Amino acid sequence: MKNTKDERIEDRMIKKIFLIASAVIMLIMVSGPACATYDNTVSVSLEKPQYTQDIQVLTLKYDPYPVGPGEYFDLWLKLGNEESADIDDLAFELVPEYPFSIDKSEIAQRNFGKIYANSIVLVHYKVRVDEGALDGVTPIKFRYRYVQSNLKWIEGQENILIQTREAVLNVVSVSSDPETIPPGKEAMIKITVKNQASSVIRDVLFNLDLSMSTVAKNPATMNPTSTLIDSYYNSIPLVPINSSSQKMVGYIGAGEEKEIIYHVRAMADAKAKVYKVPIRMTYHDSVGSNYTKDDVIGIVIGDVPDVSAYITDNTVYNSGATGTVSIKFVNKGATDAKFFNVVLKQSDNYDIISSDNVYIGSLDSDDYETADFKINVKKLKSGKLNIPVHFEFKDANGNDYSRDANLELVAYSTEERGQGGNGSLTSIIVVLIILAAGWLIYRKWEKGRKKNARKEKA
Repeated sequence: MKNTKDERIEDRMIKKIFLIASAVIMLIMVSGPACATYDNTVSVSLEKPQYTQDIQVLTLKYDPYPVGPGEYFDLWLKLGNEESADIDDLAFELVPEYPFSIDKSEIAQRNFGKIYANSIVLVHYKVRVDEGALDGVTPIKFRYRYVQSNLKWIEGQENILIQTREAVLNVVSVSSDPETIPPGKEAMIKITVKNQASSVIRDVLFNLDLSMSTVAKNPATMNPTSTLIDSYYNSIPLVPINSSSQKMVGYIGAGEEKEIIYHVRAMADAKAKVYKVPIRMTYHDSVGSNYTKDDVIGIVIGDVPDVSAYITDNTVYNSGATGTVSIKFVNKGATDAKFFNVVLKQSDNYDIISSDNVYIGSLDSDDYETADFKINVKKLKSGKLNIPVHFEFKDANGNDYSRDANLELVAYSTEERGQGGNGSLTSIIVVLIILAAGWLIYRKWEKGRKKNARKEKA
């Protein structure tokens, strides 16, 4: 009897030691940061059969929490035999269904043999979430059986929160029609955005910040003054037409694209260049998290310089003569022309005496410059001469342009220029002066002759 009593005491001690050791091992294995782990400490009975033995889920824990699509997470299930009788041949199996899966190296079914009364078993799996998983709560299934359950599978499940790390809304393209907006003209700006998240995003508010208020009112290192804010407000010479600068979209599905369209007008005095326009997007995801994203798009304002060429003066009188041709270049456009260069082309009708190239440089809007070329005329056709010129320039945004023009030179004679009449008058005046001088000389000579004659008679 004594041996039997000792055996009972020893058996109880073994069970207590096993229980304490199991609890210590469990605490060591599942300890981790609370901010990234789901931990449910409520005891939940999975099944309550007719027999004495009963398995209960004491705790569910998974890390990270929430888990993102395409990620792995560690799943711990703690099974407890909370009854007074042992459980024989416990088998536990994880039954992952989409979007969950486990690698081939991970064993789905675990066999534990005998589970003593009032003891617990820790089950750990490494589980993968499919990249296409939708955000939300998704159950992961498992089952277990043991001898006392007549080896029938008893099923259960635990909920796993899947959530994209960040609901990303990206600008994928920006276009304007026309591509370059002329000062004083209207244009359509189209912004295409895409929801890169795996779930819907809602209440998307777009702000095309033409006043740069998001920049002026939120500098990182300074308190903005009213002068500074005003300078930002007027720095982008665009105004929305027939709508405000804010647009609202109710929702954008996972992977879906949306077009946001603005109608704007460029100010008439807008300077031609590329403008950086801030945009702000605010929205929230399927679990209610709010997001604000700032970005910048580029809008080009400018126009093609409207340059015309004219011959304003020349000193060509006739064939065989050498003269200067003056060509005026007028910019009637709203934007300046830069790096303006003129080339006088070769011709069988004249030889170029001067350089055939004149660099003008800048030709401002509503202004003109002149280029002079010296030529020797070989032949004229009906008193006219074709002057072919080629000129190149850039606009304020660096775009290249080239033009060719055939200008007509009219060669006027000296008489046609009014110089012939003046020549005849000059000749007449010279002749009259000569005649007057000759007459005076004659009179003086005549007086001297008569004086000498009187002296001889005396």
